[in-house]
Amino acid sequence: MKLKKFILTSFLLYFVSISFIYAECSSKNDIDYLIPLGNITQIDAELELLMVRNTFKDSPFKVGDSLVSVNESKINNYEDFSNFIQSVNNNSIVKVKVLRGSEIISLDVSKDVLEKINFNNLISGFATLTYVNPKDNSFGAVAHPISVGSNRSLSVKNGSISSTYNLTINKSYKGSVGSINANKNEFIGNFKDNTDFGIKGTINNTNLSKLKKYKVAKLNEVKPGKASILLQTSSNSVKEYDINIINIKNQKMPESKTFKIEIVDKELLSITGGIVQGMSGTPIIQDNKIIGAVSHAIENDPTMGYGVYIGWMLEGE
Repeated sequence: MKLKKFILTSFLLYFVSISFIYAECSSKNDIDYLIPLGNITQIDAELELLMVRNTFKDSPFKVGDSLVSVNESKINNYEDFSNFIQSVNNNSIVKVKVLRGSEIISLDVSKDVLEKINFNNLISGFATLTYVNPKDNSFGAVAHPISVGSNRSLSVKNGSISSTYNLTINKSYKGSVGSINANKNEFIGNFKDNTDFGIKGTINNTNLSKLKKYKVAKLNEVKPGKASILLQTSSNSVKEYDINIINIKNQKMPESKTFKIEIVDKELLSITGGIVQGMSGTPIIQDNKIIGAVSHAIENDPTMGYGVYIGWMLEGE
């Protein structure tokens, strides 16, 4: 299957303003050429730990908490959790440890509280494929970590990506970032790495032979001014759209939000209103080189956002 079918909605957001200049940087991987994609993929993942998906008022749990142990026993899957709940007396107090952000939190809760919490270890959403390395079919996507609630660094046990179809877009407006939805199509690859700069894995069900390779830019080659993004359309083809690079941050080490961007393409603005949830990972091209990917939208003006340097995505720190 040619990698020309996909669609979007999901992991994106964080808003700050920055203005800086650039410094020379290159990926430690010394990758010279990549194939920028712009296709939209459905991401499905099984997490290492059960995660809190819904809570209730005054609950001691927060959405995104990962369940580490109950009464000092590790919980490996939902079956373990269900068996534990069945074994506990109704009036028992359970000692629970959860991972909240980077901190282990200890909670003493009743069986009744645990039964009211929705735990699971499956997540699903849409995002944009940034690149594939033609040498080994490795890919990068999303351009920021997949996260839920307070948990900014989800550990993935097994993940898959699939092509999509039937793209629908809820447009962005000032004060409201839109989203893209789609139907899942064919499986095209696997991943386990969920890094600060997106997910990384291998594409293994796609013909890449007719897709164009672009040179990987050094950070000091990126400059303010005209650039473009590659993004899938409602007809399932990938199209190039105009953007501007507003300013560039002087990054010596891997960081997010390398450059501030503005969507200026009238056709794209008429369709999306700017950056929408699910465009995270959209590849950015300048001077016939891949320079990075869209990573964040600015909520009070979704025509503006941020991109991360491609070298940081390749390092995957």
